[in-house]
Amino acid sequence: MGRQERLFVVAIVSFVMGLSLLAHPAQAGEDEPAYSEEMQQEMMVWMKLAEPGQQHGHLAKYAGSWKGEVFMWMAPGMEPMVESSTVEAKMILGGRYLEFDHKGSFGGMPFEGRAIEGYSHLDKRYESVWMDNFGTLILFFTGSASDDGSRREMTTSFSDPIKGGTFSYRTVFEWQDDDHFSYT
Repeated sequence: MGRQERLFVVAIVSFVMGLSLLAHPAQAGEDEPAYSEEMQQEMMVWMKLAEPGQQHGHLAKYAGSWKGEVFMWMAPGMEPMVESSTVEAKMILGGRYLEFDHKGSFGGMPFEGRAIEGYSHLDKRYESVWMDNFGTLILFFTGSASDDGSRREMTTSFSDPIKGGTFSYRTVFEWQDDDHFSYT
C-alpha cells in the first residue's frame, strides 16, 4: 500500500472514530474523561446538521422506478432527437441522499448516468453530483427549491473544450402531479 493509500485509510478511520465519539459521548464516572460543555454543544450542532429534514422529504418523492422520454435539440430549428430512458431512484444513507441511476440511449449509443443529490443544512442549499458514460467530467450542482419542493433549480459550470471559456448549465425539476415530473 502506497503512502497516499495509507493516509486515506487513516483519514477514514479517524473520521469514523470521530463520529463514534459523537454518537457515544463519555459519561462522567467512566474511564474516559467527560467532554466539556463547549464540546458537547459543538457535537449537538453537528448532530442536528446530520438529521434529514423537510428538504430530504422533497427529494424522497423521486424514489421509485421511472420511464422517461428525452427530447434533445442539437441546433435551433432542428427537429428534436427523441429517446426513451429509465431511472431507478432510491434514498440512501439513512434518507439523507437521493441516488439516481439513468439508463437509455442517445444517438443509437447506450447511455448510463448517475447522480447523488442531497440538501446541505450547513450551506442551506441543494447539492448534486452527476457523471455518465459519455465523458470523464463530473458535474457539481448547487441550487434551491420552492418551499413545497415542487420546483427545484440547480446550476453548474464547466470548461468549454472547443472554444475555451466556460459553459453555464441550469437544470429545473418540476412536478406536474404525483406521478409525473419534468427535468429541463
